Amino acid sequence: MTLKRVVSYVFRKKGGVISISEFVFALSLDLKWFSPDQAESVLKSAEKKELVKITDDLVEPLFDPGSVEVPIDFRPDQSIFEEKTMSIFDQVVERLSAVKSRQEVIRMINEEQEDLCIVEPDAVALLVARKSGIDVADLIDEAYRHLTG
Repeated sequence: MTLKRVVSYVFRKKGGVISISEFVFALSLDLKWFSPDQAESVLKSAEKKELVKITDDLVEPLFDPGSVEVPIDFRPDQSIFEEKTMSIFDQVVERLSAVKSRQEVIRMINEEQEDLCIVEPDAVALLVARKSGIDVADLIDEAYRHLTG
């Protein structure tokens, strides 16, 4: 949520579509929240989490910045760089663990991986989840991007 607040704050101050340099400048020199390198990292994280779209040199929000509550005294801390997302594999294991033990889930994935000779653990985990009747449709596109990226 902190990342979304940071992005919202920048677009509220600068407007709808801004240049990459304006975004970095706003976070580093205007607001003095981050170094320029950290500001670029924030932008990359925002793009990865589909909060912004970068086309050529322009950054566009993919949500309404006005819809995010940003306290008047808001100031992000370094925890913004510690926000980690779970891997696809971990997300699938977590979903499967709701109906089977974690140990059983890992065993099933390992067996399927050996049987099919599939190297990519994300793909095998998704397959096992589908065979087990667990909905993982929301993870398929991300897994595909990861495999082809």
